[in-house]
Amino acid sequence: MIRVEAKKEFLQKSLFEFLRTKFPKYIYHGEIFLKVENSNDIYDVKFIKDDNSKEINFNYSDSRKVHYEIKRRLFDYFVENEKDFDTSYGILSGVRPTKLASKIFSKYPPEESFKILKDEYRIPISDSKFLYKIYDNQSNSGEIFSKHNYNIYVNIPFCPSRCAYCSFDTAIYNKNIASDYVKDLISEIKSFKNDYKAHPHSIYIGGGTPSSLEVSELEKIIKLILEKFGKPKEFTVECGRIDTLSVELLKMLKKYGVNRISLNPQSFNEEVIKRLNRNSNLELENWFNVAKDMGFKTINMDFILGLPYENNESIISSIKKAIEIGPKNITLHTLALKNGSKLFECGYENKNDYRNLLKKTKELMQGSLYEPYYMYRQKKTVMNSENIGYAKKGYSSIYNIVMMEEIENIIGFGAGASSKKLDEFGRFKRDINTKNLKEYIDKRR
Repeated sequence: MIRVEAKKEFLQKSLFEFLRTKFPKYIYHGEIFLKVENSNDIYDVKFIKDDNSKEINFNYSDSRKVHYEIKRRLFDYFVENEKDFDTSYGILSGVRPTKLASKIFSKYPPEESFKILKDEYRIPISDSKFLYKIYDNQSNSGEIFSKHNYNIYVNIPFCPSRCAYCSFDTAIYNKNIASDYVKDLISEIKSFKNDYKAHPHSIYIGGGTPSSLEVSELEKIIKLILEKFGKPKEFTVECGRIDTLSVELLKMLKKYGVNRISLNPQSFNEEVIKRLNRNSNLELENWFNVAKDMGFKTINMDFILGLPYENNESIISSIKKAIEIGPKNITLHTLALKNGSKLFECGYENKNDYRNLLKKTKELMQGSLYEPYYMYRQKKTVMNSENIGYAKKGYSSIYNIVMMEEIENIIGFGAGASSKKLDEFGRFKRDINTKNLKEYIDKRR
């Protein structure tokens, strides 16, 4: 268990997330206690981990940034005293380390930036260089990103079955419920007042598994979106489960200008897939070739690293097979154990040693001419917490960049969809639809 005591709620939350990121196993086992007391600018920090303790005393005048100073001092202590301490990304524990790094890279040369990231945030040089690659790839993607641009996200919260690792608010496909949902989704889209004069930069239909809808239902949504907003430069539809694919579906998507799809094996280890309540991936390569021959410009494949019954060798084997197949995008996620998933409810705990796995995957991907173009981190992962999107040169996803870097407006439709509107200072105003499927449908009855 990890406990933090501090007078200010923000400070308490920030330090808790830092400790949870650095000592994930202590969420379930062992004892970590951190207490912060202060009088004016004098801070007393007491840290206890199992039977070891440390007290830190210092003066600091900027209360808004004192959480950084406490983390720096704890980090330095951990480096000296904790065996196999995870130094990755230093004291950062947020979802988007690239946002902070990009601000620094835009002001200073690379070497000076690396020093700032090391001194201020304790980020290892290897991580700073990786963040710089992402920044550089985004800067040289050929895209012009602007706070005046907008993008569209449509959520389809249905799947053929529920995977054991899934914590999303999704439902197993039911024809009647899906039909009601599509009607209400169409109503929401029609009623939206569109103040944008230009076409969207990108459209992304995700979920869930959008391809689990009947082709005619999905076609209604796509047709309406294009009629209301116009044709985007990038149009993605997730077709993550090959048991939902058909030639009819692919032809319909191609007809309406969809130029990017996702076929997501998650793993090519058939034993793993079977135990996770997913259908076989044996036909995935065939479907990839069908889609490629039909002219889809970009095909993405998602993988989850750290699934039960996997190990380092089987994970690397899956990635090598994907590289051999040759999609333009490959996205590597790390397994997150979150509330709502069967793995979480069953108390699954990873016991594999994955410390060097991410380093190996980075070397493998970049050695195969896949460059990182976006990255985010998430909580409760079984390793390091990185989720990385890789792309062949010239094939970075517009939507993934603007979503993760928060540099353009996003209009969200459907249950759980989030809209983010930028103001003149680049700050977001968020509007989130209810995640509850029944509430979403009932609201529009």
